[in-house]
Amino acid sequence: MASIEPFQITVLSGKKIDFRSLHAGDEETFLKFLARIPHESFHTNQYIGIKKLSPDEVKVRIEKIKADPVTLDIGAFDGPRLIGFLNFRKDYPDHPWQQHLGRFGMMVLKDYWGLGIGKRLLETFEPHAVTCGIKKIEAEVRVANERGVSLYKNAGYQIEGRRTKAVKIEGEWGDEYYIAKFLDKKTQQWNLPTLETSRLILRPLTIADAENIYAYAKNPNVSRFTLWEPHASAKDSLCYINDYAFRYYQEGIPEPFGVELKSEPGRVIGTAGCRWVSMEAKSMELAYALDEQYWGKGLMPEACQAVIDYCFTAFSLKRIQGRCKKENLASARIMQKIGMSYEGTLSSAIFHRNRHWDMCYYALIR
Repeated sequence: MASIEPFQITVLSGKKIDFRSLHAGDEETFLKFLARIPHESFHTNQYIGIKKLSPDEVKVRIEKIKADPVTLDIGAFDGPRLIGFLNFRKDYPDHPWQQHLGRFGMMVLKDYWGLGIGKRLLETFEPHAVTCGIKKIEAEVRVANERGVSLYKNAGYQIEGRRTKAVKIEGEWGDEYYIAKFLDKKTQQWNLPTLETSRLILRPLTIADAENIYAYAKNPNVSRFTLWEPHASAKDSLCYINDYAFRYYQEGIPEPFGVELKSEPGRVIGTAGCRWVSMEAKSMELAYALDEQYWGKGLMPEACQAVIDYCFTAFSLKRIQGRCKKENLASARIMQKIGMSYEGTLSSAIFHRNRHWDMCYYALIR
């Protein structure tokens, strides 16, 4: 009998979403969910006019899956309402050559896109797949489903091929990607560690940090000299987490750490991290940002020191560099405080916000 341990998360909108296996009594909400999906997207195999299941048929399906030791039906619920669904299974459970293969299909209602529901559904079934001896998970995703493609890439799935003219929807041909992820230990996703200083905790970002990041990233003073623009809404901060932070974590890159005060646990007040300049040269570049109300307290040098100490050791680095616009004197002071040496200024090195900027470079060699 396959099932998951129920759990609850709070998403960006403040809603509490429950995740659990489907069980008897979910027939009505499951049917309403399936009926809604084709009106919102062409990215699933549900279509308007598809033969509808009866409540009794759904009940039989739920009981059958419940008795299967491998197959999972996982639901995401907003109260009693099903708003997200993932099915995991073996395509050929009796075939002796394909016992290592698993497959999934996933759907989320449009009102809940971008809230981390799909990411959490993917994370939830994978440990079960490992216990079932699954080594590789496969699926298909429409090429036009850019949001889905990004989600799967960030979750560690690779595109293995492309099926041309896989579907014809309203007279238009559509291609599909074959995607897959290996679950053997050698290819498990790298995890950003948690670091600690006298006043700070540096940890991986989560979806729940979007509001706190938005609280400072919307401030034009914070982004005055950065290469990113002020966040217009918490959704911008959520995209930063999903599309930037999670992508780097998936690639094994220690950028960004969320920075929080020990005296204010759970609240991210800034970020710091390193990304590759050259793997061959064992060189990384430092980046950081901090909520304005915490400027001038020595917090960012403290955070950056922890980051560079970790990176030099964990990645056997020779060099960590940093750069800032010439006018950004506060950023230059941070790099100086952590022992970086000034190496020079590149004139008109970048064009940003309708003008050229000189960039000052600093570096630390070990």
